[in-house]
Amino acid sequence: MTLPKWLIQLIFRLLYYEMAWAYDLVAWLVSFGQWAAWRRTVVPYLRAGPLLDLAHGTGGLMADLAEMGLTPVGLDLSPYMGRIARRRLLRKRTVPRLVRGKAQHLPFRDGSFANIVMTFPAEFALERRTLMEAARVLQPQGRLVIVAMGYMRPVPVLRQLIQWAYALTTAHKVSEKDVLARIRAAGFAVHWEDAQWEGACARLLIATRDG
Repeated sequence: MTLPKWLIQLIFRLLYYEMAWAYDLVAWLVSFGQWAAWRRTVVPYLRAGPLLDLAHGTGGLMADLAEMGLTPVGLDLSPYMGRIARRRLLRKRTVPRLVRGKAQHLPFRDGSFANIVMTFPAEFALERRTLMEAARVLQPQGRLVIVAMGYMRPVPVLRQLIQWAYALTTAHKVSEKDVLARIRAAGFAVHWEDAQWEGACARLLIATRDG
């Protein structure tokens, strides 16, 4: 059993737009406090050079990376997320390098970045146009790192509740094999990898641009 697709889309739209102020709280609740650690699992896989946080959301990962001495650029379509991320970065005394735009039409020159990261992205992440744009703006051998899911700590009853809620809001599931095929078709060498950070474990896609 799943919720109707229109209702799922409405829930996620509200969470990314008019109710973006509640996003971090919801993320913390559904992950039992592991969300921030899940997104930071990208760090060991980053290469030296410019970095794009694609669909930056509330700017949590950008703030984390700034504290590590990096200067990421963020792109998101939601103006609500943009305002929240801007305030967050300013509180960290970091210059907000934020752009409003679509992942399918990135406003950057070819080869602009050594890394692109996406954390828990929506369906747009696997669209052919998104992946082709990612390949275009990455440098040769540049890296695309996607946090696809987080593993819940072993709390049996709570984990079952989360799995039940996830099943209700997932209209269809794309196989891991199909995901790899889509990313390879855009010009990447790619594999799945389980990564850990601060005791949390997440499932990542590690993709390297060919050439």
